[in-house]
Formats: sequence, structure tokens, C-alpha cells
Amino acid sequence: MAMERRYPIDAEIRIREQLRLLEVVSVAPFRSLPATRERRPAQRETRHQPISFRLEAPHIPSTTFGVFGLYRYPAKFIPQAVAYVIDHYATNRSRIIDPFAGSGTTGLTAYLYGLDSELWDLNPLLQHIIEASLANPSLLHIDALMETLTHSEAFWLPEWSRLDYWYPEPALKLLGKVWGYYHLQADGSLRPLLAIPLLRATKLLSYNDPQRQKLSRSPKAIQRVERLLREGLESRFCAALREEMARTVQKLLEYQHLLDPAYKPAIRVQAGVDSSELAESLPEDARWDMLITSPPYLQAQEYIRCSKLDLFWLGYPEETIRELSKRELPYKKVEPFEVLSPTYREYAEQIQELHLLRLYQHYFFSVAKTLTLLSERVADTMCLFVGQATVRGKRIPTDVIFAEHFTALGWRHEVTYIDKIETRVLFRSRFNPATGIEDHRMPTEHMVILRR
Repeated sequence: MAMERRYPIDAEIRIREQLRLLEVVSVAPFRSLPATRERRPAQRETRHQPISFRLEAPHIPSTTFGVFGLYRYPAKFIPQAVAYVIDHYATNRSRIIDPFAGSGTTGLTAYLYGLDSELWDLNPLLQHIIEASLANPSLLHIDALMETLTHSEAFWLPEWSRLDYWYPEPALKLLGKVWGYYHLQADGSLRPLLAIPLLRATKLLSYNDPQRQKLSRSPKAIQRVERLLREGLESRFCAALREEMARTVQKLLEYQHLLDPAYKPAIRVQAGVDSSELAESLPEDARWDMLITSPPYLQAQEYIRCSKLDLFWLGYPEETIRELSKRELPYKKVEPFEVLSPTYREYAEQIQELHLLRLYQHYFFSVAKTLTLLSERVADTMCLFVGQATVRGKRIPTDVIFAEHFTALGWRHEVTYIDKIETRVLFRSRFNPATGIEDHRMPTEHMVILRR
């Protein structure tokens, strides 16, 4: 099967134009980090300060600049928040850990400062995102690669019993060809560069609705695929894939434009593993200077389900994905853990429904235990970026609970910064479809700063 080669936009010309514009964009330089930090005086009262991390970190032009916009990940940690923390609390030798790394924002921001980082996450996508973000874009020759894909005879499809539920047969014939090249013919240096464009273009042919948090078909998505079938699926897919390759090159070059070539930091990734299990089995010499993380939201924890289609196309077997899903917070077995917070107990007493109380308890048992175990290995600063999700319309002060817990363990709660949420990936709804209660999306996110 030969792909129709009609490319309405010269993607490589567009890349060159974007790079020309990038050279004249005014980007504030990254601050040189000091060798030591002076301690701020302790406050008699806890301070809560409004802030706009986007305005405070102008050296990162936008939340989706460079590789920070490479992959569409739910509830992403914005790089400006990480940059602010590094600018004000890190030294030039700080080692950073993020046990709930998601799409790797903490590590990719620390990399810009020349700082080593370690990233953990249950979702294996983290490994692929980091590998793509640090790849050499000069290896992605779009014209030659499209030619190779056109003539490739390799064929590969995920081993998944419900594949034909999510894709029409003509789409699977086409996708089997391009993913066959990825899995069976592309070399190791090319796969990281090709993975993200293929994932993004493949979404175009799926009945899944990307605006919904969980994997689900929708009339809108079905209409999109049916329209593509009528208009010429192969030519539209080829044009989309070509554009995604160009976009990937552009994003990598934007990111590298911010790098200091003198820095040679390391990002260590442990993906597809449970953070709480890792925290319990740390070697004796595991130590970090800072912990910077954005844990899962209380009511949004099913990231594996959001990523299921992508994981299948990347080659993960059905049994592996099923086991990963079982280890997410809503489903895994969680042992009780003492949360040292009167606010935690106060809100627990107000939750009447047993299944919601269990969700509340398991969330804090798991996250607090992981962070507590790691806090014993952190020398200086912990920064927890959390949202105040609701349970039956009652907003839970997650930031207060964590601040109280770690204060009881001897940490000093220096400040909580409150930042307004500007954009959202998921659709908006007046009422929560699961409960019928008016949907109050989180208006702000809170950065809790804890010091030794």
C-alpha cells in the first residue's frame, strides 16, 4: 500500500522561518545560581501570597514553549513554577527529585539550569517524553523519512482485543504500516524523535475524544474520523504526520535555544514504577537537596487510562497496561498511614459517603507516605504544587494538610504561593456528569514551600 504524497505545507520551510523569528525573540537569560543560599528569617505566621509564575519567570516565554509543549499531558506542571523555585531556592549544585514527574517538567526545567534531577512516575510515557525532549533534532530529515515511510513494507499493530473498536479498518491498515516502520525498521536514535509525531498524528484517526479525561468515544470524534474517510484518509494523515515532525523539530530547537552548552546535567528516569514502592526501597546513599513535585489531584488520578491508546502503540502489551492501571491510586491497595494534620481529620469527619471517604483517605495515605519517606533524604527544600479539589462540592485544602503534616515532622513552612489556573486541557461542564453537582473547577494551584 503506497501512501499518497501530497503535502500542502512545506514544513521544513516553516521550521527555518520559525528559527529566524526565534533569533530575534527577546528571551530573558537564565539566572546564574549561587553556590550557597542565605536563610530567610522564620515567619511568626504562615504567609499565603498570590503570584503569577508566568510573570515571575519570563526566561521561559510560555507554558508550551519548546519541549514543554511537545506532548499533551493532563494536569501539566507549568515550567515557570519550577523555574521560580530554582531561581529562589536552588544552588548551582542542587540535586532535585520529582516522585510524581508526569511529563517531566521538573527535570526538563532543571536541565536548563545545569542541575541533575531524578524523575519517577507510574506512567511509562515519561521515559519516551524525556528521550524525545533530549534527542538531536538534526537526525529527523522529514522529506527523506516520509519517502521511507511511503515505501516501507513493515507492518505492526498492537496486540489489543479492542483495537477495532477505536479505529476503522482503513485506519488500522495505514497505522500498521507507519508503526511497523517505527517498531521494526527505525534505529534507536530515530525512534525517540519519531514517537511523539506518530502518537499525535495517530490520534487523528481514533474514535477517542481527546477533550475527555478518560478514554471514551464521542459523536464528535466519530464524525471527525468519518469525515477523514470521505476526504482521503491517507493524504490527510501524511500531511498531519509531516506537520507533527516539523513541529517536533521546532520544539526541540526552541528548547535547545535556551540551553547553555557548558552545562552537562543528567536526568535519571524511573518510569513504569510505583513511587511509593521506590520510596520504600531506597539505597542508603540516596540523597537530594530539593524535592519539587506536583502530586496527582485528589479527584484526577487515572493517568494510565488517559494514556492507554498511546501506550499500546508504543508497544506495551495489554497485560502490562492493565497491571499499571491497577496500581493507580483509585484502585491499588493502600495501607493506613498517619497524616499529622488536624485539617485532614476535620475534613475526613465531614465526608459521609464511605467510597468518597476511602478515596480521600487512600489519597493522603499514599501521597503523604511517599513524600514523608523521601523527606528524610532531602537536605534543604521541598516544594509541593497542589490543587484544592472538591469532594461532593466541598473544597479540600490539600496545601494546608501537607503543610501541617510536614511542620509536625520538623519542617518549616516558609510560604504558600497561590497561582491562578489560566488554561485547561479538558472540556468544561456546568455540572459534574458523575454527580450532577455544579462543577467547580479548581481556580488556583498552591505551591507549598517547606525548608529544613
